[in-house]
Amino acid sequence: MPSESPLQVIIYASPEHEHSAVRQAIASFDLSTDWGLSANHTEPAIHLGETYGTLKAPLGTSDGLADRLRTDAPGTTFLLWQDPHFEEADGHYVAYAAGVGSFEATCNASGAPHIALPGLVASLDEAATLTMAQWLTGPGEAILGTSVRKIISDYARTLTKA
Repeated sequence: MPSESPLQVIIYASPEHEHSAVRQAIASFDLSTDWGLSANHTEPAIHLGETYGTLKAPLGTSDGLADRLRTDAPGTTFLLWQDPHFEEADGHYVAYAAGVGSFEATCNASGAPHIALPGLVASLDEAATLTMAQWLTGPGEAILGTSVRKIISDYARTLTKA
């Protein structure tokens, strides 16, 4: 039996013409807002800002879900992560903002991305002449995913207020 861990995705924005593709992706990875706890967990509509999850997804499933959503619903903005298999391991985090791109990192079980300190220090050393703003929009973008993560954060804040 393959190793498994929880997998979750939050859809933050999706054009209506992509809702069917998003629903199909969610269903094909057996994700639901009730985490598969009820016998019938078919989702008739996309609920923006809701977490769709499963408690048992084979490790690496997050790659397939991210690829499927980016391919079949490229105008959809989402955040997903697969929990680490055990406490000392790393999970997988993917944030995707339509029209901007993706940011991927390892993460903890809460979906908080890990930032590799050696890479961060090396990048800051190489860019010593840049201002912090220049670094964040340049070399720091790949390390921190600032643009994508800001868009996700703005959507999350807006949906929380609604």
